[in-house]
Amino acid sequence: MRRFLLIALAVVAALGFAAYHYRYDLLAFMVMPPGDFDTAKVPPPPDYADTATWLALPTRTDSADEVPAHAVPGDNQGRAPADVFYIHPTTYVDAAGWNAPWGDPDAAELAGRLTQVSAFNGCCRVYAPHYRQATLATFSADSGANGAKALIVAYGDVERAFRYYLAHWNQGRPFILASHSQGSLHLQRLLATVVAPDPALRSRLVAAYAIGYPLALDLFNGPLKPLVPCREPGQTGCVLTWSSMARDGDPGFYRYRAPVWDARAESGLAPIAGRPILCVDPVSFRMDQVLIPRQANRGGTVHSIVSGGAEPITPALVDSQCQDGILRISEPEPFVFRAVLLPGRDFHIYDYALFWQDIRLDAIGRVNAFLARPQPSTSPAPAP
Repeated sequence: MRRFLLIALAVVAALGFAAYHYRYDLLAFMVMPPGDFDTAKVPPPPDYADTATWLALPTRTDSADEVPAHAVPGDNQGRAPADVFYIHPTTYVDAAGWNAPWGDPDAAELAGRLTQVSAFNGCCRVYAPHYRQATLATFSADSGANGAKALIVAYGDVERAFRYYLAHWNQGRPFILASHSQGSLHLQRLLATVVAPDPALRSRLVAAYAIGYPLALDLFNGPLKPLVPCREPGQTGCVLTWSSMARDGDPGFYRYRAPVWDARAESGLAPIAGRPILCVDPVSFRMDQVLIPRQANRGGTVHSIVSGGAEPITPALVDSQCQDGILRISEPEPFVFRAVLLPGRDFHIYDYALFWQDIRLDAIGRVNAFLARPQPSTSPAPAP
């Protein structure tokens, strides 16, 4: 009996080790579509001339208009001097297909409850498209070419939505680009293929908040050039990101396994492994490794299951420090900011939530700095 118990304990321990080691793949396996990617089964594309294909627009009432109690300032979309184009994260966890229908009600409802893009309504008119996002299983190592094809479909929608926004609504205004998770993977490609090569677009880019997905620093010497990382508050024309992890958390996905856009790869994707990644602290908004105490954190918010809106701003949630491309944070005391952690004590879901007011004030500061820059003269040059 003793020998049987020892063997049973060893088996349980081995299974536990395997479950921990392969936790990301196990999570994705649970929602893996049963067949290969099939173009014929891809849902119809959104028509961005139809306002129903937009998650948020400044001309209607939607979740982007929320302002939590104790937040400053209020919703300024009616008089904002700039715009924000926001790409939401993965909210489709169904195994029914590799790409979501753009109007999937469950995915759309979750995207609207995230309280992320409302952080920008103090500085900007908010534009946020629905798109045929790739399902969660796309980010499993087992998704292979299927996941890459699903991401290509999703990115195609994002680029079409951005071009529609530029053609019909931007009217030459300065703009912020913002995103999270899968949205940030698409934003990296949008920056590299549409914004960086276009001097006119670069000249109107206030900043890009490509949050919650690893961004390789070497891209700034390649496809993202002449864009630069954001090194300090008030800097414009730059890119920033962070990925929030407990002090003792395992960042293996962000450092080694995450598929990132790479034009040189046959599939358009390559693993991040071996590449230094960008981290900008979302309290100091500096690209350094200084420990920022929790008292400096101006506060966060999450969706309330009671009121159906955003919880009041809670300040001083966490201390924060960028370390080797990962934002290490202390444990937030309110349970609502740690109720749903990803494997490895990953605070990914709270990348915006923990720093909502910090992001809000930073975006306002960058817009103000952009507007204060000397503008190119349009008057004719003096005669020689």
